[in-house]
Amino acid sequence: MSLNTIVKFAMTLTLAASVSFADLLTKELSGKENSGVKLSKAASVKVDQYNVNLTQVGAGLRTKKVLVANVKVYTAEVFVSEANVVVKKDAELLSSVASAKTAVVQLTFLRDVEADKVQVSFRDALIANNIDINSDEVTKLFSFMVAGGEAKNGKTMTFVTNKNSDGTETLYFEDTKGVVNSVVGKELTKKIFSMWLGIPADDGLKKLKEELLK
Repeated sequence: MSLNTIVKFAMTLTLAASVSFADLLTKELSGKENSGVKLSKAASVKVDQYNVNLTQVGAGLRTKKVLVANVKVYTAEVFVSEANVVVKKDAELLSSVASAKTAVVQLTFLRDVEADKVQVSFRDALIANNIDINSDEVTKLFSFMVAGGEAKNGKTMTFVTNKNSDGTETLYFEDTKGVVNSVVGKELTKKIFSMWLGIPADDGLKKLKEELLK
């Protein structure tokens, strides 16, 4: 799926999702930092009118090679509702996080990143994990990213997944402007969170996952 296709889709699609302006995640700081970003030890998120308490289970730095230099892109933090389910082993990290009822990945950007570069990076990470980027769920998520525009230095991008009683999962996506959209589908944690917790698409994501495993 080309970026032009994604842009056209974003302009024409009528999205069956909630849209709001809010801080999706309320965090409790730990006193620790990663590349100048203040890390959290816990957080809470409002899902289906209920506040869900979360524990931070990992944090790491995402870098990207530009020409001959590795530049800092964002710090990622992972939160889950049941910390005891998380297994800090390479092959089990993604599936264990996906077993939690509620899971969160929040990215705090360390530089301005153009919207198309964000989408290309996410697309490549999904392809590396054999995720269908033409599926309805991924196409909708990419359309939200198009609408969100450039990722700005110091701003956050948040992905929240929550299991529903009918076996589906809801993904809530908050862009760096604070706009929240949602999409419902099957196994969305495994699919979307594979970008960081699955097979690394490049060396920068490999190093990020190594930090998340500590």
